[in-house]
Amino acid sequence: MSDSRGSKTTPPKMMLGFIVRRCAADLGHMPSPHEFAAWANEQKQNGRRFCLFGKPISPIAAKIMLRQPGRLVTVRPEGLATIGKADE
Repeated sequence: MSDSRGSKTTPPKMMLGFIVRRCAADLGHMPSPHEFAAWANEQKQNGRRFCLFGKPISPIAAKIMLRQPGRLVTVRPEGLATIGKADE
């Protein structure tokens, strides 16, 4: 039996609603599209910066994303580690 988490062919996916809730917890309120795009594009881990979705998103794309909380999206592995930690 293969382990899907270890597969290099299937990138990790997560529901947008979970990501938005993490952003809201970091900001202290529900994000505007501009705030969500800035937050997703400026993630940091171990002193390195990265875009949560693998590339920068625009406020227009963020507005669409905020309307689709049940949608599965690809997230960089670094982002999965960051999202899982509430005290960072």
